[in-house]
Amino acid sequence: MFKQVYKKLEKEVSGTVALNHVAEIAKHHRIQASPGIRDACKYAVKTLNEYGIKTKIHSYPADGKTLHWTDFKFKEWSCRDAWLKLVEPEKEARYISRYDEEKIHVIQRSISTLPGGVIAEVVVPKNKGDAPEDYEGIDVKGKIVLGSGSQQKIHEEAVVKRGALGIITDGMFVRPPNLHEGELDDALKYTSFWWGPDDKTGYGWVLTPRTGRWLRRLVEKSEEPVKVHGYVDAELYDGKLDNAVATIPGETREEVIVIAHICHPQPSANDNASGCGAAMEAARALNKLIATGELAKPKRTIRFTLVPEMAGSYSYLWEREKDIPKMVAAINLDMVGEDQDKTGSTLSVHGTPDSFPSYVNAVLASIFDEVKKETTSIGGGLVTSTFRHAVGGYSGGSDHYIYTDPTVGIPCPMVIQWPDKFYHTSADTVDKVSPHSLERVALMTATYAYFLANAGNEEAPWIISQVMAKEKHDLVSEVKSRIDTAMNLNDPEELGKAVYKLKEKTDYDISRGKESLASISRIGPKARALITKMGKVLENVGDHEYKNAVVAIEAYAKGIGVEVKDYTSDLLKAPKGVEKVPERLYRGPISTRAFMKKLSEKEIEKLDEFNKKHGITYGGPIAQALYWADGKRNIGEISRLLELETGKDSLEYLSGYFPYLEKMELVKLH
Repeated sequence: MFKQVYKKLEKEVSGTVALNHVAEIAKHHRIQASPGIRDACKYAVKTLNEYGIKTKIHSYPADGKTLHWTDFKFKEWSCRDAWLKLVEPEKEARYISRYDEEKIHVIQRSISTLPGGVIAEVVVPKNKGDAPEDYEGIDVKGKIVLGSGSQQKIHEEAVVKRGALGIITDGMFVRPPNLHEGELDDALKYTSFWWGPDDKTGYGWVLTPRTGRWLRRLVEKSEEPVKVHGYVDAELYDGKLDNAVATIPGETREEVIVIAHICHPQPSANDNASGCGAAMEAARALNKLIATGELAKPKRTIRFTLVPEMAGSYSYLWEREKDIPKMVAAINLDMVGEDQDKTGSTLSVHGTPDSFPSYVNAVLASIFDEVKKETTSIGGGLVTSTFRHAVGGYSGGSDHYIYTDPTVGIPCPMVIQWPDKFYHTSADTVDKVSPHSLERVALMTATYAYFLANAGNEEAPWIISQVMAKEKHDLVSEVKSRIDTAMNLNDPEELGKAVYKLKEKTDYDISRGKESLASISRIGPKARALITKMGKVLENVGDHEYKNAVVAIEAYAKGIGVEVKDYTSDLLKAPKGVEKVPERLYRGPISTRAFMKKLSEKEIEKLDEFNKKHGITYGGPIAQALYWADGKRNIGEISRLLELETGKDSLEYLSGYFPYLEKMELVKLH
């Protein structure tokens, strides 16, 4: 039902226009809450207003104390200059870091050094420099520490705990098979301090891996101290966090929202000037076709929000909290413009989490299918595409993570290119951006936004058909995968367990599919009878697939001379505390930065050890677990649902982590 709109937009959307926006935005040093991101927002506002789209800046306090839900509003930051010189041994003297050359040469949110800078010896701790044991037997007081680990942890260990003056980092990502060690030896890794309330602030510089190795060898081999002269002219102050918001008005007060984050250091082209470029072009194309009468004025308003990642979405939704019930759908454009031949990326669509199923996943997947119809096989029998693509389940890490939290309740899939070998480095430049990628995403976004801005009872049967097709396909694929797994087993108890888990997963998938169908009643209330009928059809499909799978597994077992044993799940080995029911005390995903101060220093150390034991370096399973926390489910039930969603058992971790959240006064355990 979207194809007429799609065809009209296809003639109007321009990847080159979108690329021009990317090039302009990438000129700005777009650190969250900074003059640079404000200038980028001003560019977007001016350009979109010139297109005839009402656009303005929404500003919020960036003062180091304001909270929007749990999101802490850090202070505005401005940097005028920074550099690092090697001064001793004198024969090796040279600049090794200059802000004027690359803005990423300084750790973002560094504070100023003394007016003339600091001259100090360089010390290299053991390993990466981000753990207490890395400093055993090493005196760093009054010196500059060179490490490759987390800049925040190096600062904590070296500066806060041991009196170092500042830090240098030369780390780089390694993500095989997309990015191997040594591939970006001459690039800089984007690093930033994220100061919480009452943190001891500091400064630091960034080196390329190649320069870092050279400096490390010099420190190791030199008979005299290796010294650097470092300078930073920067400040943190009470300022503003800015969003650029554009509006294509509809006939009602309901809304569809397009999100892209406009932040990150200069140049940062694909991440995420590309999402903003695609969003701006989608807005231009839609507005032009509406203005000329080729498309009717939408029933629902379409808004485009260009925001500092996460922080801007928290603030925008906090500001408009009373309007959230009228926001029927959204779409988040993360890094979308990649030239896949250069970056190694795949264009992917990710749906909402299982805790918040929605019809929007099937709608976007159907539009994506149309985008993929680029060419045919040599014999003409296969319609295919010229780019890598995928459709997957929920994946966090960007602004949709806030919208799709069930306490917020705005269904929001994400479009992203990943992996990108140049992500969060100085090599993320405009030459890695493809106008063809931008055009595909802008077209897909404009079609999605306009279709859902108009969808109602008339469109509901088609949406139901798309949801049914997707859910049946997913059910069949999951059953097939579990049959394949079972038929590699030969133990009767393991086979019984596989059959039990197949039934559990099938029932779970049916329940999620029925919830996706039910979500359609939000825009098509007259379709409730059809939704109920299709829910029963989905139950029958799942039951049929399960029974066929059991027949196949039992036949396999008989063929290898074993019998499938009955299996029943239990929680006898579950850790203490799984019966506790978490009650969420704040709306939206939890940000712990401002709440860590409620823990003692000893508790923070224990939490770090706990996370390290479970291999958690960033995020972990807690965000999706909290999505399932409805104030009724206990930790054991939440863990099981999360395992059915992700395939990973997180029970031990969750049972240990939730008490820390309670101590931070972010949840209450009943």
